[in-house]
Amino acid sequence: MVREEEASWSDPRVLVTLVLIFICGVAAGTAGTRTYYHHLKAHKVAAPNVQQLKEKLKLTPDQEKIVMRELDDYGKYYQNIEEQREDVARLGKQRIFEVLTPEQQKKFEEVFPQLPH
Repeated sequence: MVREEEASWSDPRVLVTLVLIFICGVAAGTAGTRTYYHHLKAHKVAAPNVQQLKEKLKLTPDQEKIVMRELDDYGKYYQNIEEQREDVARLGKQRIFEVLTPEQQKKFEEVFPQLPH
């Protein structure tokens, strides 16, 4: 017989529920981010290009190098975060599928079609 303290974390239903909550959070965050960026594109709000930054801020050549390096680093960092988020969602989905029947997997796909395969 399992004690109540042990039952909560050893119960696969609890773990599946936590993973589902996590995946829903990832999906909602992804959807929100994409919606936000589509909104920016629709209203033609764009980040200034290098020439605009140089002119508006009157950057010196040394400042320009530093600013460009930091913007480049930020772009790479953001891209890595996006890739990691997709990997986490894919792994979570894989783990969920391990405990679901084929019929449940099909229904899961209908509920969360936006999750990566």
